[in-house]
Amino acid sequence: MTGAAADVQAERVARWRQARRVLLIRLDNLGDVLMTTPALAAVRESLPEAELTLLAAPSMAALAPHLPEVDRIVGFHAPWMKAGADPLAAGGLPAGRAERQALAQWADEDYDAAIIFTVCTQSVFPAATMCRLAGIPRVLGHARERAYGLLSDEIPDRDEVGDGMRHEVRRQLDLVGAVGLRTRDERLRFRVLEGDREAVRQRLVAAGVGPRQPFVVVHPGASAPSRRYPADRLGESAG
Repeated sequence: MTGAAADVQAERVARWRQARRVLLIRLDNLGDVLMTTPALAAVRESLPEAELTLLAAPSMAALAPHLPEVDRIVGFHAPWMKAGADPLAAGGLPAGRAERQALAQWADEDYDAAIIFTVCTQSVFPAATMCRLAGIPRVLGHARERAYGLLSDEIPDRDEVGDGMRHEVRRQLDLVGAVGLRTRDERLRFRVLEGDREAVRQRLVAAGVGPRQPFVVVHPGASAPSRRYPADRLGESAG
């Protein structure tokens, strides 16, 4: 990195270190949110005094007790995401109402920064446009095409579906790392509550599994057919 580039990067990092109210945007599914938890931890550790709000599909509110890295979770049905478009269509809301309500709320919250987490097949632009309309001055995200004024911190998206993709955890850690937000512990985060442990223990006992018996957990479901393992193969593996 040249001297001039290093100066620009240092200024970028310094600006982000001043953020005190940060909107973290992850609008897809549970697995995607979990893959983002190391990046959320990086933001929390780098900005310990900041208030961090996770904007996610409303169903993600159930994660609140399990994600101490964020201060709260706010639900939003994003019409450009499957997780948001289907409920909006089923609910019959007039077009644009959910977005207008969200914009008003974001403006009232007076966020000074936003980070948009996407996979490489998603566009950053709808969320970035809403951030601009809400008056959020610093917005970070991956962009495949030039974002110009929509992103204050535009990270070129070079991931390609297939062999050219980074792991999702690495992708999001690299995103926040581009503005100096880092963690030494890159493991997934999910706080398991004692009540959860006891509930599982009771279920295992009811199923005839003792406390010291080994067992295998099989999770066959997925929201997308492309991620569902064939049932016959799954049974063969579990057997």
